[in-house]
Amino acid sequence: MIVSLLILLPWAVALGLSLAGRAAWALSMAAALAEILLCLPLLAGNASVIAAIHLPLLGDLWDLQSSPLANLFALTTALLLPLSLSLERRQNNDLHLARILAVLQGALMGTFFANNFLSFYGFYEIVAVAAAWLILRSGAQDRRAALTFLLYTVTTSLFLLLAVLPVYLDSGSRTGFYDFSWLHLTGSTLAAPTQWLLFLAMVAGLGVKLPLFPLHGWARAAYVQSAPAAALFLSGATVLAGVYGLCHWAVPLLPGGALLFRPDGIVLASIGTLYGAFLALSTSDLRETIAYSSVSHMNLVALGLFALQEQAWSGALFLSIAHAILAGGLFALLAMLAARGLASNWEELGGLFRPLPRLGAWTLFFFLMALGLPGLGNFPGEFLTLLGSFQVSPLWAGIATLGMIINLVVFLRAYERSMLGHLNPRLPLAIADLDRHEYWIFLLLAVTSLYLGLHSQSLLADFTQLLPVHAPLVLGGAHGA
Repeated sequence: MIVSLLILLPWAVALGLSLAGRAAWALSMAAALAEILLCLPLLAGNASVIAAIHLPLLGDLWDLQSSPLANLFALTTALLLPLSLSLERRQNNDLHLARILAVLQGALMGTFFANNFLSFYGFYEIVAVAAAWLILRSGAQDRRAALTFLLYTVTTSLFLLLAVLPVYLDSGSRTGFYDFSWLHLTGSTLAAPTQWLLFLAMVAGLGVKLPLFPLHGWARAAYVQSAPAAALFLSGATVLAGVYGLCHWAVPLLPGGALLFRPDGIVLASIGTLYGAFLALSTSDLRETIAYSSVSHMNLVALGLFALQEQAWSGALFLSIAHAILAGGLFALLAMLAARGLASNWEELGGLFRPLPRLGAWTLFFFLMALGLPGLGNFPGEFLTLLGSFQVSPLWAGIATLGMIINLVVFLRAYERSMLGHLNPRLPLAIADLDRHEYWIFLLLAVTSLYLGLHSQSLLADFTQLLPVHAPLVLGGAHGA
């Protein structure tokens, strides 16, 4: 019942916002906080399963089931929604964005808990449409950015659907029982070359949301042109749908294909990690720097997943959660600069630490987190991902490590250009530093980052439970552990 509420509550709120009047924002925030509370019993180990709407040959379309990994991703997504709503209100955006965020939140919950592939695919498509709608109605309202994102995601997701059909037919011919549930689709006996081709199609459909190189073409425009509150949710939460799809659907349905694709996936992810870092280094705009750095970090996540090695896999999942917190901090920074009428290009910034010491200090904190400083959230995930990947492919893991080193230069340069040096004469004469509300936003994100960084072992010690149930079949000594 809880998993159904996690999906339906945001959608009900989206429908009711137009009737709420002045209480609309309070209703949105209350529902967002309620989502967090609903996730807590699941994390405590209370399983939630529901099956309804049974159709012959298709199975239960409303087949929802909690799992440790789904629960953790759901909580991460739920934590980001109040932050996005807070930033949206600070920028005086209309409540239309709150409605879109609620739709997107419910769809993401569906992708995490769906146990029937058709329902997963339906939720996954709603995520794509809602995210494109979010890009269109926020920030610069760039139609091209929204259309590019929609074309990338919807087109590639068709490959995802087509890839599962042979698996479905193979399962039905073996068992005499045709069903799209996860349990019936696993254990494919298709030939290895066929599995490789189908796995490639699934990677295309799921990797586009990471975004995996070379499917990252939508990311720059989407993150830069949308409002920071929207970009925060896109970069921190929407990408989790792709990560979860690879872990929960692609690898267990086609384990032979995953093993054959591993060298190709490692190459793509390593190139993406390095390429994203170079793009971040080449730009002279803080928004673009954060956008490209996000692409680089998520390709590092993909490297850990494709390595099919237990340390790398655990590190990638840990890093995907830490990246969500980092995205919250970085895009909150952009939102607070925009609220003060400050642009994000280097020509309009410089010396901000003098009039804005609080903002400068918090900026340094999250830039250090992006650098992978030990003790902060990103470090355990980056370290384990690279450590495990080195055991599988030292050359390409080394290339990915070079990308992380370049990211270090990127954020040191960004801090020097924006916060240090002489005060830019183009800046307004009077700029207000962080108020209490903004300070608490950064403080809560920082506490979460410190918890991940300093108490990572408590989470990693239980990571075998967070891994999908198929993990022991793929992640073993014969495959690089």
